[in-house]
Amino acid sequence: MRIDTRQRKKAMAGLREISGEQKMLGTLVRVIHSGKQALDGVMLEMGRMVAESIMLIEREERAGPDYYPTHPNLQKWAHEDGSAYIGDRTVKVKRPRLRDIVHGEVPLKSYQSLHAPGHFSEKLLEKILRGVSAQKYTETVINSAEAFGVSPTSVSRKLVALTAQKLQTFKERPLADFKPFAVFLDTIHRGGEAFLVALGVDLSGEKKALGFWQGFSEITRSAKRCSRTWSVGAWCSPGGSSS
Repeated sequence: MRIDTRQRKKAMAGLREISGEQKMLGTLVRVIHSGKQALDGVMLEMGRMVAESIMLIEREERAGPDYYPTHPNLQKWAHEDGSAYIGDRTVKVKRPRLRDIVHGEVPLKSYQSLHAPGHFSEKLLEKILRGVSAQKYTETVINSAEAFGVSPTSVSRKLVALTAQKLQTFKERPLADFKPFAVFLDTIHRGGEAFLVALGVDLSGEKKALGFWQGFSEITRSAKRCSRTWSVGAWCSPGGSSS
């Protein structure tokens, strides 16, 4: 028996173990349709990271770094729980606080915008996704901040670099502890762009977004890379096209 035939049979046996023979087809359909939800989850998490960084950058620009305050009356305080609209969803964020020793709490303009619907739009989310996909981390952070009227300068360059590093770490996070027996590839269309989402499923039924890539040539390379990476005991399956 050929090696690839044995691998496919092993993968199918694992799928039957999860769902049973009768439900196997339904499970496949549900997993493939999970591609869009997986990408949405990735986008919301990156959106939250960028939103919190925009607020920190504004606070840094207004009060200055800890070692060289630019305004004697402004003091940085801790963070408190808040919420922001990311696309059409509300997500929890940590809001950095700024206080004036005379007038009290100083509202951050960026948080006021983030707290209202429509400012952190789907269009901005798609730009972040494209920027991270292209590994333009620093440029993505700066452009996102400027969309909220926050212009990073040398004062906040460390925060910009830190956020860029966080985005890179999130995009390139290790997956050694996740052991999928099947990997599904689904093409998702967002804002007129095509993204390939790799979705892994382990024997317990847990689904995890393994990565995403933009553009036809990158999608082709990524699909081949996925097939090579997960060829032993795994099944790479192309999903349908989602909108």
